[in-house]
Amino acid sequence: MKTNDIQFLYPKRAFESSAFLPEIEAFRNFGFIVENNPQEDAQLILYRGFILWKQSDYPIDKRIWQGWKEYQATSLLSIYYPLIADICIPTFFVDELDQKVIKREMEKRKLECVFIKNDVKSLFCIDETASVYPKHSLLEIKENLDKYPPFEGAKYAIRQYVDADWTQEDRYFVINDRIFHRSGIIPPVVQEAAKRLKPLGSHYYVIDAMPDFIVEVNPGESSDRYGDNPPELFASWFKQALSSL
Repeated sequence: MKTNDIQFLYPKRAFESSAFLPEIEAFRNFGFIVENNPQEDAQLILYRGFILWKQSDYPIDKRIWQGWKEYQATSLLSIYYPLIADICIPTFFVDELDQKVIKREMEKRKLECVFIKNDVKSLFCIDETASVYPKHSLLEIKENLDKYPPFEGAKYAIRQYVDADWTQEDRYFVINDRIFHRSGIIPPVVQEAAKRLKPLGSHYYVIDAMPDFIVEVNPGESSDRYGDNPPELFASWFKQALSSL
């Protein structure tokens, strides 16, 4: 498929966002259609933009490459984790931050310290240890997580706390079953994860990984490029991956 048959659909406010403007310009330079409403001459439409928190927010058009089901599957750790559990950070899930339940499960797994997310977001933006229990109380963690809009279908993810050199973590883009990284090198653990995640049906998503284990997966619709990936390179990956459609 040619680039001028493909539209990237961004929300209107993305055209005023420094996070998205560089890639918007790069997509246009590669010949893609980029608008905030579905265009008649587009044969295929991909949403890019901010996080969508509920199904009613996801754009609807018969030409949209994938829908809420695929977006949700790569957003919620509780959905994709079972497919990659043995190559990912050990994690269990609860509906509520009940101290008795969490302590019992931690003891069962011999975990002294855990990192808590609301399935989608952590408190890393506040401080690198803000999501860590018992360093911080469950009440404090819940109050801060509740500041995010509720993500439809989310649970609390209780993850083993890993004291690692997180500068080694990197992002790999999976587009139309092809894996991209600026180095051209794809670690075996990332290749294995992509193979296992195929049943989710997502056509574009990201895998965040350390050299020998998976950290998390995120949807391609709302995941940022990462600072080391120039917008032109990012756009070129989509051109390569979508040319075979």
